[in-house]
Amino acid sequence: MSQTKRDYYEVLGVSREASAQEIKKSYRRLARTHHPDANPEDPGAEDRFKELTEAYEVLSNDQARQAYDTYGHNIPRGGGGANGDPFGQGGVQDIFEMFFGNSGFGGGGFGDSMFGGGGGRRVVRGRDAEVAVEIDLSEAAFGVEREIKVQVVGNCGRCAGSGGEKTHRCSTCDGVGAVRTVRNTMLGQMVSQGACPDCRGTGEVIDVACSECRGSGKVSRVVERTIKVPAGIEDGMRLRVSGAGHDGDPGAPPGDLYLDIRVAEHAELMRDGDDLLYRTRVNFVKAALGCEVEVPTLDGAEPLRIEAGTQPGTTLKLPGRGMPRLQRRGRGDLKVVVDVMVPTKLSHEQRDLLEKFEAATGNETYSEHGVSFFDRLRSAFR
Repeated sequence: MSQTKRDYYEVLGVSREASAQEIKKSYRRLARTHHPDANPEDPGAEDRFKELTEAYEVLSNDQARQAYDTYGHNIPRGGGGANGDPFGQGGVQDIFEMFFGNSGFGGGGFGDSMFGGGGGRRVVRGRDAEVAVEIDLSEAAFGVEREIKVQVVGNCGRCAGSGGEKTHRCSTCDGVGAVRTVRNTMLGQMVSQGACPDCRGTGEVIDVACSECRGSGKVSRVVERTIKVPAGIEDGMRLRVSGAGHDGDPGAPPGDLYLDIRVAEHAELMRDGDDLLYRTRVNFVKAALGCEVEVPTLDGAEPLRIEAGTQPGTTLKLPGRGMPRLQRRGRGDLKVVVDVMVPTKLSHEQRDLLEKFEAATGNETYSEHGVSFFDRLRSAFR
């Protein structure tokens, strides 16, 4: 083999100590990414896919891997499995079926699922589209309708996705859409199957290409849609709009549209599941005497009573003023954390007053449980 070939471990992105399972997992992931069906406009996808498959054929077989580790690409001829196949398999086709069965990529993957056995290429479902949608906390709470723009690849309107007119059966693949290649390598014969390069797997060759799509059958367009975001949705959730993705082959269903929801941070409220958190600040005098504060909610401002003797860090609740429970009844609570402010600068008069207060107080003034606010206050002045 040519000395310019890349190392098989490098091709699969694994170390030389990788297990068989790691090699299989890496091949499956890269094969889905670089398969020609997943990259119809990339002329180099087929070569990358062939390189991946060749590397996997060697490293997935213990005997072939051992020979490769010993000799590299300069493996002596000889040995191997039945019928000259050093892997004891039927080449790339069997690998496809072993990994993917009839699932393929979005309805048009490997093996028979791509080429339909012997009756032409099966139609391929459209790819999914994705768009990010940002909403604020109030919209996440009560739901919202949004106008969005999505760029999708659709079937050409002029040629209905055919790519042109006056077609004839491809002579290279005889209308099947697939070609099998047998290569004699130092490891024996290697049989691979892929989309026909002349008809791109369709089984037909276009004589007159469409002037609109230049024979591709696809055009890019921007589609405006009205989407509904349900009440109670959380940041990072995804919504699926069925059939709103890229068009598939003529006669095949389109892909789906996925909406990645991003909920912007609120200036005052923080979300905690179905609950909301709010921090209210009161000075130590009001916390000791009691007061009423105004608390922002998603339904408007509401009064909240701070009882006399409220301690720092106390959490109060406004029931039912949190987030709606997604696809369930009811709402969470609004939890109000009381932050008691202790003075950091005192005048002489203020200090004298507090010292007099300190002298006039006894243990009954303070909470019996734990360290109260005034315990902390006395410690601060000492």
